[in-house]
Amino acid sequence: MWNDLQAALFLFYKYVTRGNKGTSVLTVLVATLAFLQINLISGIFSGALGLIYDQTKNNYVGNIVVQPGKDQWGNKEEYIKQVTELKRKINAIPGIIGCSSRYTIGSVIEYHPDKTGKDIRTVSWPVKSIDPEDEKRISGLHNNMLAGQYLDESDRDQIVMGREISGGYGASLEVQSLKGINIGDEVTIFYHNGTTRKYTLKGIYATAFPLADMNAFVTQKEMESVLGMRDRASEIIIRTDDAYPEAYYIQELRKAGVELPDIRPWQDFIGLVLGLAQTFDIIKRIVLFIGLVVAGVTIFIVIFIATISRKKQIGIMKAIGMKEGIIVASYIMLSLFYAVVGIGIGLAVLEFVATPYFIAHPLDFPVGKTSLLIVRGEVATSIICMLAVSIIAGFIPSWRVSRENIIKAIWG
Repeated sequence: MWNDLQAALFLFYKYVTRGNKGTSVLTVLVATLAFLQINLISGIFSGALGLIYDQTKNNYVGNIVVQPGKDQWGNKEEYIKQVTELKRKINAIPGIIGCSSRYTIGSVIEYHPDKTGKDIRTVSWPVKSIDPEDEKRISGLHNNMLAGQYLDESDRDQIVMGREISGGYGASLEVQSLKGINIGDEVTIFYHNGTTRKYTLKGIYATAFPLADMNAFVTQKEMESVLGMRDRASEIIIRTDDAYPEAYYIQELRKAGVELPDIRPWQDFIGLVLGLAQTFDIIKRIVLFIGLVVAGVTIFIVIFIATISRKKQIGIMKAIGMKEGIIVASYIMLSLFYAVVGIGIGLAVLEFVATPYFIAHPLDFPVGKTSLLIVRGEVATSIICMLAVSIIAGFIPSWRVSRENIIKAIWG
């Protein structure tokens, strides 16, 4: 066995040192490009999805959302009760960065840009309340103001809006917005409970995540005045340090006495985005398949031509007693050589060229600045697949030629 391996290694060495250098370089180049194609596209998709997930947690629903439970008759309650005590229990759990309670109520927002009543712009959209200081601990809203200012706790006649409601500033849903309200303009809000209030637009924010930018906020004190209640909430947003999965913190919340049954992780609120993630996974598999086919076919053709051109030599080696397995193994080693060198160069380019470049020059996607996110598991999968394909590409042509009749092989 050892002698056979030595013989195969000797043949492989001769193929590399005496083979056509240009062909070898081109084959390695194709393997490198195929490896880079697979992992660059996969890394870009992973980076975009990672950014969307971060946006969801940082600016939309945090890591965990607590919603009202059900009453004794099984009907869903409208508000969470005893919010102050509940927030105290939540904030006492290690690993939880903070929590913020919000009221949400349906409304019609009306805007008169010309003050005459001839041009009336309206949107029907829920208005939410926030505690400005609590919100700073769980979201990046205060760091994403495009115009104007963030809310103060004492504000009673002020409102901030995402650009998807205000319109302008590159909003993607301009038709369904107020089409360009400006800082300092006045809006009238008709709440669904019958209350009507006038507010001055204090700030417009944009997070580059449309779902987060489709909100309008007033302060918690103002909303309690509108609803005529206190110590209630429509939802409680919780941010964790991501040291453990959300399921772990939900268990800890239960242990701490948070009895509400409706405690959900952030993934439950982005069904559309998760569908997009599944689409990206399909595209990544297609790219992986195409890259493997390109690399495999190239190596197959190179090995096939090499075996055909050496058919007479292979016939002579068989005539003097060399085993077919040694010949096949030597060509498999050659194909693995092309793949391994290509993978090695590709890994070096990813680590020292592509990753630093994308960090310095991220892609400007609609969801924000996207860098390359190299997932080690996906890279390992691409390496294993390329090695497997190269083995197959080296085995098939060498096996076919090595099984030919010795006389036919020698005389052609």
